[in-house]
Amino acid sequence: MTGVRGQAVAGRAVAPAAPVAGPPGARLWRHLRDPLLGNVYALTLNTVVSSLLGIGYWVIAARLYPPEQLGVGAAVVSTMLFLSNLSQLNLNGALARFLPTSGAGGGRLIRYAYLLSGAAAVVVGVGFLLLGPLASDRLTPPAAGALFAALFVVAVAAWSVFTLQDTVLTALRGAIWVPVENAAFGILKIAMLVALLGVLPEHAIFLSWLGPALLALVPVNLLVFRRLLARAQRIRGTVEGLPDRRVLLRFVSLDYVGYLFLQAGTNALPLLVAASLGAQANAVFYVGWLLGTALELVAYHFGTSLTVESAAAPERLPAYARQVLRRGLLLFGGGALVLVATAPVLLRLFGSHYAQASAGVLRLFAIAVIPRLLITMFVAACRVRRTIGRVVAVHATVTTLVVGLAFALMPALGVTGVGVAYLTGQLLVAAAILPALLRLLRSDA
Repeated sequence: MTGVRGQAVAGRAVAPAAPVAGPPGARLWRHLRDPLLGNVYALTLNTVVSSLLGIGYWVIAARLYPPEQLGVGAAVVSTMLFLSNLSQLNLNGALARFLPTSGAGGGRLIRYAYLLSGAAAVVVGVGFLLLGPLASDRLTPPAAGALFAALFVVAVAAWSVFTLQDTVLTALRGAIWVPVENAAFGILKIAMLVALLGVLPEHAIFLSWLGPALLALVPVNLLVFRRLLARAQRIRGTVEGLPDRRVLLRFVSLDYVGYLFLQAGTNALPLLVAASLGAQANAVFYVGWLLGTALELVAYHFGTSLTVESAAAPERLPAYARQVLRRGLLLFGGGALVLVATAPVLLRLFGSHYAQASAGVLRLFAIAVIPRLLITMFVAACRVRRTIGRVVAVHATVTTLVVGLAFALMPALGVTGVGVAYLTGQLLVAAAILPALLRLLRSDA
């Protein structure tokens, strides 16, 4: 994971030589030390650990709290996550693309990303608290006065930085720390959920997300600024440095437009269900959506690793893309089949009601990960090549299809209609970008 992927020549990393024969253990160690694959495996482990702890969290929540409180808590958390994603200004994409080659400017880039995201979070959080109830009375958070409002804004800002940290760690070849950080977060989150049951049951779900996220900020950033930045500079040698400010601004602004569309068609879906069908329907949808999108988180990390390593060696993009696609299809094809086959069994952990009502949602979102992988790879390649207009077009098209179909299907199919809309949107856009993706995979540079 921390090994050098090759020597730096003229600011670009040279591809490693073909592996030589040796003992199985030595070959496995070289395989794991390949930065592209090491990132993928570390981030996949993170998703597995986070998903298991997340499932355990919501199983406990479903057992301890009635559906109404679970639905309200899930809606508040979904809103916080959605607003924090907006507040990140999609700086994850810019960090993945430019931090690997930023050299001495890396620390400045990270600090600017944190500052901009935190400031945006305050504006977005306050704006939602003031304007959200005007759109729907179901979007009004549980009444708790000024203290809850302040904590909600803090939560949006904290989660924005908390999420950016994962990309910073990956871009600095410290991805192995991502599962460590998120495992600690998941364990503390469960502990707080149980501890707050008899104290603040109405706000326990929200507070159990806020507290651990705040605690994680200090140790992770001490690791980043005191160790990983300097080590990354030594590993990569001569680098390009930060791009011109106008280039960076154009990249971030266009990528953010695409990201807004992406969030509207993914993380905003529980909010859409809560506003349209109510808290109890959202509880049913959220459980299936949570499990069904677990694989999609891994696909996102595949794209991040492809962006990070190809940014330092753009000539290796086709070869890296082929590696990612081979492993991704094996992983996600098998994972989707398992989720489809075992949906009722998994959902029974949450209770018999969820086993019956959420199975369709889970299956549809699980199948959607296959076309989602193709879209994610295409977007990663566009970021490396700085053709951000294509990223905007892809995300805008997906979201228009998903949201439009969801509104059309919910009256007849309920929450299952949202799953049908999501799968249909992914399939149509994946088919549209497939020719361009195939040209990339077949090219040599």
